[in-house]
Amino acid sequence: MYNIAKLGEIRLQNVLLKDKQQNPKVILNMLKSDLRNLLENYMEIATLNADIEIENGFYKLKVEANARQIKTIGTLKD
Repeated sequence: MYNIAKLGEIRLQNVLLKDKQQNPKVILNMLKSDLRNLLENYMEIATLNADIEIENGFYKLKVEANARQIKTIGTLKD
């Protein structure tokens, strides 16, 4: 048996999950932002395009990024 706090947590998770499923554009915008932040650690991003398709119950993410240059991170030892 769940207490009221656990029930509230489960309901919130369900609402958030349904919101994500019902609005893929919001998720796509968040993913694009996160991808840009990640990739900018390694390169200077000129453009970043992303799209989400749902195919046979799976989400297919297509990403294309154009970079001006790769950032120098340091040297790796052999």
